[in-house]
Amino acid sequence: MTKSICIVSGADLSVPSPGAEKPVIFAKELQKNGFDVKLVVPKSSAKSLYDLSGIEVYTVPIKIGTTSGSYLINQIGRAILLTRRAKKIKDKENVILQFEHATLGGFAAFMGLSGFVLDVRDISFDFPLYTKIHGISRIVYYLEGLATRRAIKSIVVSNPMKDFIIEKWGISEEKIEVIPNGYFEKELEKCKGIEEVDGTISFLGALIPKLDINKFIAIAESLKNRDITIYMIGDGPARSPLEQKIREKGLKNVVFTGWLPPEEAYKLVAKTQITLLPLTRSLHNEVSCPVKIYAYASLGKAIVADNISEIVKIFKENDAALVSDQSDQNKFVENVHTLLDDETLRKRISTNAKKLVEDFTWEKQGERLARMYEGLV
Repeated sequence: MTKSICIVSGADLSVPSPGAEKPVIFAKELQKNGFDVKLVVPKSSAKSLYDLSGIEVYTVPIKIGTTSGSYLINQIGRAILLTRRAKKIKDKENVILQFEHATLGGFAAFMGLSGFVLDVRDISFDFPLYTKIHGISRIVYYLEGLATRRAIKSIVVSNPMKDFIIEKWGISEEKIEVIPNGYFEKELEKCKGIEEVDGTISFLGALIPKLDINKFIAIAESLKNRDITIYMIGDGPARSPLEQKIREKGLKNVVFTGWLPPEEAYKLVAKTQITLLPLTRSLHNEVSCPVKIYAYASLGKAIVADNISEIVKIFKENDAALVSDQSDQNKFVENVHTLLDDETLRKRISTNAKKLVEDFTWEKQGERLARMYEGLV
């Protein structure tokens, strides 16, 4: 079998996000391990944030939407164009295709492709963006199941995701590889020595419907009479409704930064005392592996999170975060206050978190992917 791999991703490489980080680090780690790697991605309006030297990059001209409607429409167009380009490469060269995301793989399978590697990443059919539109959730469920059945190997980020795929789509355990998400160790090392600023809280990542934005509002309301600043670092379709609610309540302690270059974003998080991970209750979140929790932990931040995903449960078991039931908004807010007021507790759980994620760098996860491919070839 060939040692040439073509990774197909719908992520905009000019925007900092886990969706962009993962295919890039996978491509670079495969390249370091002797594979010829190609990358198919949307054409960015700005310069890529990542070093892609030695990797042959193909682009397709498609916009990346920010509102819910445009995001969904562009997602479909993006999937079709990416799949067409990938198919042309496969027809011309002897490559293994790896599709980043189950829905993208589903479009590829629907368009006739099979025998590819699928990085599932998320189970998305019950994602709020899809459940709000009649019939879309069923279509996405069908596409995701089709993708896993047509794949020669499916990469999943958690054991609950693996169990779901085995039970619901009848995929044999031998065709599934569990490789959790990770973080960029070198990027975060640049933040060493940055001192925390008292009374600061941050959230880092895409502002999308899977977040429980009501918890952000409740935290801001509970702290409105204290000298506290909450930094929302990122962008997405949930930003506008969140900003509107913040304005309606007259809250002045929330700062929306939009997307920042990775180094700038990490440095801002490093300055804050507490980091947040509030999630809605859904299968999508239950089987996920949030990348931001690794970044928070590596930066030595105290974390407040909802007890939903496997990785959050691991943090709770290791006293590496304050975790509450997703339905208990008051407890989530209380945990934020507890960490603000208890420096000893804050330092203890942040130290535990930093130690816990030492083996979860993107580089190490990329090495696991390379070993998987060595088994395939």
